[in-house]
Amino acid sequence: MNQRRKKIDWLNHSLEFFVVIIGILIAFQLNKCSSDNAQRKTIDIHISQIVEETEFNQKAIERAISVTESNLLKLDTVAQLIQSGEDFHRVNRLSLELLNLGGAYIRKNAYQTLVESGDIRLMKDFNEKNRIINLYEYYKWVESFNDISSNLFTSDYYPYLKDNLDLVNGTLQPNEVNQSKLFRNLIGAYSRTSQNRFGKYKECLKEINDFLQDVD
Repeated sequence: MNQRRKKIDWLNHSLEFFVVIIGILIAFQLNKCSSDNAQRKTIDIHISQIVEETEFNQKAIERAISVTESNLLKLDTVAQLIQSGEDFHRVNRLSLELLNLGGAYIRKNAYQTLVESGDIRLMKDFNEKNRIINLYEYYKWVESFNDISSNLFTSDYYPYLKDNLDLVNGTLQPNEVNQSKLFRNLIGAYSRTSQNRFGKYKECLKEINDFLQDVD
């Protein structure tokens, strides 16, 4: 006696298969959304820290601009007084005040954390990433101008004052100390590097302000 073949319910199997596939796709999409949200949250934390760091650098640059602008006025005055051969007491006083070189300390910890952690690869917004990279590249440019001024100060200006002026009591030294070609050249070089640094600080401050405005 022949057994009757059991009829396969292909429609039911197809529906079950379809339901399983849909479930897998939904689970995959939910997992992807969860991963994207976690990545965005991580990036938001980095950006918040970078904004805080940028606000610190903004104040540092503003202070540096103020000191450098004051130094430029003093340098111009010293140069004029030396040229006219007058009021060497004032030349002596201003020369000592110019021992305050100023400069800007720029923090980069938040950016280094973003890069060194590899999380910068999670940033999907190209413009957002590019703004941050450009800002910190600009900081490097500012630091190079800081280094030029600092090298001149530590290798030439300060040693000359240390060897020829009274740094303790500030008493006036012989006129030739303030009228020497070397000292006049040092004042000129100090002024030139300060002017370049001042210009770069102003440009950097604009970059910072634009960045903070874009972030807001």
